[in-house]
Amino acid sequence: MQADAPFWKALVFDGIDEVDVEQVATSFGTVEIVARGSKAGAACPDCGHYSERVHGSYQRRLRGLPLGERSVVILLKVRRFVCDTRACTSPTCNDASAKPMARSP
Repeated sequence: MQADAPFWKALVFDGIDEVDVEQVATSFGTVEIVARGSKAGAACPDCGHYSERVHGSYQRRLRGLPLGERSVVILLKVRRFVCDTRACTSPTCNDASAKPMARSP
């Protein structure tokens, strides 16, 4: 099975330009893809202010549909950005690349 990042970016993240595939590993019937958002910042969902100041990050584990006889696991690194607007009720917002990804059940 092919383990290079451009192949998996085209296959799994087709149409999502804001994601970079960092690593792909295959073992014991599982393909594990490590990816991260590539946008420089995000707009606050409450006030619309755009921020590039990173507050922190976390990793989401997404399970996809099987690919052939292999299960697919995506480890998506998501950054949180600080909203600098004083009156805003939402002090941080997620990297926009996380929004197209559905939560795994």
